[in-house]
Amino acid sequence: MARKVVLLLVALMLVLAGCGADPGPAAVGGIAGPRPLAYSLTGDVALDYHVQMDMRMTTKFGESFRALDPSMPASMDTSMAMEFDSSYHVVAGAEPGTYEVTVGFSNMELGQGRVEMGSESFDFSDLPQGELDSVLKSQVAEVSYVIDEQGEVLSMEVGGVAIDVSGMLGGTASTGTATGQMFGPELPEGDVAVGDTWTTTSEQQLPGMDPIVTEQTHTITGQESRNGYDTWVIRTESTTNGYTINWDDLVAMAEALGGMGEIGIDDSMPPAFEMSMRSAPTGTTTVTWFEPDLGLTIAQDMSANVALTIEMAGLPNTRGRSVSMAISGYTHSLMELD
Repeated sequence: MARKVVLLLVALMLVLAGCGADPGPAAVGGIAGPRPLAYSLTGDVALDYHVQMDMRMTTKFGESFRALDPSMPASMDTSMAMEFDSSYHVVAGAEPGTYEVTVGFSNMELGQGRVEMGSESFDFSDLPQGELDSVLKSQVAEVSYVIDEQGEVLSMEVGGVAIDVSGMLGGTASTGTATGQMFGPELPEGDVAVGDTWTTTSEQQLPGMDPIVTEQTHTITGQESRNGYDTWVIRTESTTNGYTINWDDLVAMAEALGGMGEIGIDDSMPPAFEMSMRSAPTGTTTVTWFEPDLGLTIAQDMSANVALTIEMAGLPNTRGRSVSMAISGYTHSLMELD
């Protein structure tokens, strides 16, 4: 397999990540309530989390793709696991009841990565480390944002570039990226207790596209000890509508972040290149262990399914044909307070 294709797969899988696995039913115990829930991050606070991620994708190549090379298998399986440290520096915001959060990333390591394509296989570890590092580093630009006490994102910057968050609500389930995520769901106003449920809706507006809408249902399922903390367990089920991103949309997003290289994608495509990436409606399950007295997330476990169809035209050596592939799979992450 061409090296650039493998690197593109690494970048795409990182962009699609931001989710984790469902750890199963939480133990329900005694809980003090009803009571309000809010993030309480007064003063100058430094929080360090360790994140583990894994993902598995199956790519099915369309007949037009395989017609260019009869030896090409019908499908390809890609798996990857990685770990990194995420640090959150929190200070009081300019407005009462708000916080300014700066997120940094370090110690990013690729534990394993493998591509299986018919009888052939390829390990990401076989890539020159410099090329792999450039892809990993492209995914860890510093993120900063302002939130309120319920976790609603009021403003955001990625790599120093302002991102339009008008209509976007806070919480990892809605921001959708593993390395830029908030560290807990958007919390309700007023008193809540075990068994209570609330809903939130987020809209992510990207250049040239209709809004990507995510609907979330959050339920307090019980109380559980986690890493020595007494926590409330909040389960979030979210659904994101289907959407389409074309090459011009992707270029516009990349330019807002400093160029295609900033999101790990090769910018040397031919002038005639066209691409359309369609996502089917997808679901995410998030379980958050929240310490209500500290107003802090202790751990978070997320899982999501992925279903994409990609069509491309104008690629070299395709004799003018459009080619397509379908990608399906899952992503998983576990984030825990150090």
